[in-house]
Amino acid sequence: MNTPLSTICVLAGALLLGSCQQKQFKAYFLTESSNPEAGAAFNVRYDGRMYNRMPIMNLKHFEKFRSFMADDGSYGVVLYTPKEYTTRLFTETQQNIGKYLLPVIGGLAYPPLEIDCGITDGQLIIWSGLNGYDLKRLSKELKAVTPEIEEKRYLDKDPRPIPELPESAAPVKDEHGRIIPELFSSATRNATKEKN
Repeated sequence: MNTPLSTICVLAGALLLGSCQQKQFKAYFLTESSNPEAGAAFNVRYDGRMYNRMPIMNLKHFEKFRSFMADDGSYGVVLYTPKEYTTRLFTETQQNIGKYLLPVIGGLAYPPLEIDCGITDGQLIIWSGLNGYDLKRLSKELKAVTPEIEEKRYLDKDPRPIPELPESAAPVKDEHGRIIPELFSSATRNATKEKN
């Protein structure tokens, strides 16, 4: 009598454990902070600037992507919003004209974009820094505009080195003594590794 119930419990536990072990692929955009003094509860740092912890857009706000070759040999991507999020993207960018928009994919920061106008076409562009592994993971969340081209660029593994923080990096603390988290790019981490 308890055998079917215990079997169901074991299966449910295995499914739960399996889903917890899979790393979720996250991509989002942060705006430059209007209040850098707000501290660790509200801000993160990247390359000397403070950004709001709360993203204005993430992967759920996009429906498809298209990659392209960047000048440095890496990939850039165009992310397309569905119609229901086009107004949101316009509003968020219009309210932040003159600030920077920081793309963060898989925990790595990519070159910030300076917002010079409200985006009306529903497209956000990351100009460089991605690799074939990033594209493959994006393809699991978003539809590829040109799958026949994208599939040739995919990689099964990420060739970037394991992230290492510079030894000389001193943590920045807010007025309450809390460390303000810092984001790094793959380029920053590579340069750091070469210096050591």
